[in-house]
Amino acid sequence: MSKKLLAIFLLFTLLLPSVFAVESGESWARLYKRLDDIDQKHAVLQNIVSLDDRSLESFLSSSLDDLVYGNLSYFRENRATYDSWEALVRTLVKELGDIKAQSASSTIMDIVETTDSSLLKAEAMVALGRMRALEYAPDIALILRNLNFNTRGDLASAEIEAYGAVVALERLRDDVGFEPLFYATVGWYRDRVTTDAERALLSFDDVASRLNTILLSASDYREKRQCLELALRSDASAEQKAQIITTSLQEGLRYAESDATRARRLAELRLAAMKGMVDTKLTTEALPALLKEVLEERSSDEALLAILALGADGGDEAVEILSQRIRYYNDRQASGLGLTFEEDSTLRQLIFALGEAGNEKGLMALKEMTYFNYTPGITRQAREAVKRISGE
Repeated sequence: MSKKLLAIFLLFTLLLPSVFAVESGESWARLYKRLDDIDQKHAVLQNIVSLDDRSLESFLSSSLDDLVYGNLSYFRENRATYDSWEALVRTLVKELGDIKAQSASSTIMDIVETTDSSLLKAEAMVALGRMRALEYAPDIALILRNLNFNTRGDLASAEIEAYGAVVALERLRDDVGFEPLFYATVGWYRDRVTTDAERALLSFDDVASRLNTILLSASDYREKRQCLELALRSDASAEQKAQIITTSLQEGLRYAESDATRARRLAELRLAAMKGMVDTKLTTEALPALLKEVLEERSSDEALLAILALGADGGDEAVEILSQRIRYYNDRQASGLGLTFEEDSTLRQLIFALGEAGNEKGLMALKEMTYFNYTPGITRQAREAVKRISGE
């Protein structure tokens, strides 16, 4: 066989499946139109969908219009045929979304607004997301916002719709969807919706800055904490993460609560901010002073974490704060007052933090400790911290 004939044969072999696929799709479409039984139409449609043929967009779109507005819409009004109508419409909507058929977007949005079926509404919203029908992003964002308020009696159906809205907004990635997605992450939903909402949220650009804005406006301390934790998990820059850590701690110190539950949540916000600082070793100029306030005015648990955060900072201001606290205990020890169990734990944490900081400005306070009558364990820890800072 000549090279020319071989090339023609190979080209024919490659084109043959697509030619048959087009003919097959058109044949199925003609059969679909001839059938009157809605279940039979659905069976034929399944074969059409399996072809994944984008050239059939016009047929699929007009078929959906006929079911929603045209001659076949009567199946929707008949109780005996409604389930079959919905199944057929869902299959069409899904396929139109899969092939990104924006020609059908207005019909699909009408379905979202008019159907009583949560499954169909969710499928329709997902399809709008897949075809990136951005003009409907505000409508879907509003749907999710209203669902977040949890005012409906049928929570199972509401959750299905919320899932569809979350998936759609993730695909659309329009700014209008960011805030509803955030509140879905702290909403009443089960893990499937909240987890998907978190994933969708983290797919946006400039996540940390957006979350910082929500953090400042949120009234619930759990929501503020969620802003922080999501930002730290995002791909934001170190500078942006350091800023939201700072904002979180500022917010945590700004308020005082008499209600026990709100006071606990406020403390959890401060603890989360300090833990974020320790884990990331990120800092800003404002943080040492904020940590000093925690160290002096908050509970022992918070104070211990503040000490670690100051050590993670490691700058001159942070080390000076730690050194001053050690000198305070040195003065107490010199006066013969001794240490309580809690004070012993705090002092050991201070020594550890100075060692972690590795800043030579902390050497003097540690060396001074060896001249006071501390327990052998504390003295040994102070000497080890000195060696660590000195590089010995």
